[in-house]
Amino acid sequence: MATKTLTTTYLIRLSNANHDGVTQQISDRLTAFTTDNQMLITARQAVVAARQAEDIAYKRLSGKDYASEDLKKEDGLEDNYMSTIRGILNGLLYLPETEPMRRKAQLAMQVFKDFDFSINDGFEAEARKILNMNQQWQAATDYTLAELGIADWVSKAVTQANKVLQLVSVRVDHESAKVKGELANARKATDAAIRQAYDVINALSVLQSSESLNALITVLLGIEERAKLYYISGASGAGIDKPKGGGDTPDTPTPTPDPTPDPNSGGGDNGGSGGFDTGS
Repeated sequence: MATKTLTTTYLIRLSNANHDGVTQQISDRLTAFTTDNQMLITARQAVVAARQAEDIAYKRLSGKDYASEDLKKEDGLEDNYMSTIRGILNGLLYLPETEPMRRKAQLAMQVFKDFDFSINDGFEAEARKILNMNQQWQAATDYTLAELGIADWVSKAVTQANKVLQLVSVRVDHESAKVKGELANARKATDAAIRQAYDVINALSVLQSSESLNALITVLLGIEERAKLYYISGASGAGIDKPKGGGDTPDTPTPTPDPTPDPNSGGGDNGGSGGFDTGS
């Protein structure tokens, strides 16, 4: 029985998200297939490499913020320490006016006012304020952080501020990596790599047919059929992401902006193409 020929022409019609998912399925199936054919091994290695590059490009261009989770975490800890410092100083303000520590707490608390500090400031703005506030606290001559009981917490807040600034820098680097056309080029590279692998498989199906190879082809054809049914024809109903205007060119993704931060959790963001000799 003749084996159907694997093709890749449908891939260009997939949306970016569906292309990312479908080609990953193809890559996984090729990787799991046991073979000693060097041409197929080389071809699938190229598929894996192209897939990795596309995945990175897709995440960048779909607005994935690699640093965001760590950034939110470190900013949250920074907020906790600064809230603790403010709370301790506020507590000292309840001391009687005759207590010298009350006046010292007032002077230290004034630094919060001088810098108009808020844990709802932007990530970078808040972190830089903390570093500047620390300098002012350290330079004070009327009190010490140790006697106020906040030295350890100020030190930890400064550590967190430096971590936040580092992660903000990482995020800026990733944002600047959103080069126009990067994903489109990555998709083309993935399609070309899969097409090369399919050329090898199609040739092997004629020259060195086997049950395992036919089974692989069946699986790959199944992936194609499902993609055409659910992602291209839209037969499964609403919610299908299809290219606009009925063309074959995938839509260029629009970067997703950073989510609006929770006011209670920290700052915002200011800051097959022909046969050939396959060999064994």
